[in-house]
Amino acid sequence: FKAYMNKLLLTLSSIAMLMLASLTTTAGAWTIGATLSSNSLDTAAKEDVDSDGTIDDKKTVTDDFIVGSLFLENTIMGDRAGITFGVDYVPFDADVKRRSISQTSSKAKAAGASPQSSGTNSVSASIEDHTTYYIQPGLSFGDNSLFYFTYGFITADINGSSTSLSHTDIKKTKSMDGEKYGIGIKSVKDSGLVLKLDISESTYDKVTFKTSNDTTGTADLDNT
Repeated sequence: FKAYMNKLLLTLSSIAMLMLASLTTTAGAWTIGATLSSNSLDTAAKEDVDSDGTIDDKKTVTDDFIVGSLFLENTIMGDRAGITFGVDYVPFDADVKRRSISQTSSKAKAAGASPQSSGTNSVSASIEDHTTYYIQPGLSFGDNSLFYFTYGFITADINGSSTSLSHTDIKKTKSMDGEKYGIGIKSVKDSGLVLKLDISESTYDKVTFKTSNDTTGTADLDNT
């Protein structure tokens, strides 16, 4: 699917650029704005207690939240096509809610720990400095409207935190990259106001956390 979308977006971008080069174009129009988005974040987590390649536990959870962002973009329009280059930044943290489970462990957590203990395991995470660099080739319709495709490259940090009976605690920050695909509609009013409505899917590279006593945890995130 990713390969198909990349080829499609490359083709659309090429078509848009060729049309812009051959048709009368307007000067690039800069837009500064804010977005409000409803998100559904799926996190698939896996745990390898001994880092031996065997998955000892796994779970997928979904977090729904609303978040705002700021964007800056430049749109170049031709008679029938246009292309937008932009950057979107989320100035807030997005939280993966803390999950907990009661457990009895026969494995010592660390040197000197009791060989048999009971308690609560918990894990949580937050995503911050989420930045998307995007391109949106599109076709115009009506007087001042554009139907566009989106491809974006994402950078972000994920702060992971966990406490467990079977391994040492985790509190680390990792960087992660991702890709964004979407479609949308943009309308420019006579006053200069720009309105956009779109839907997108973002996929992120897997992030791995390793404890001091060789337990490996992996998180795989996807957001709609």
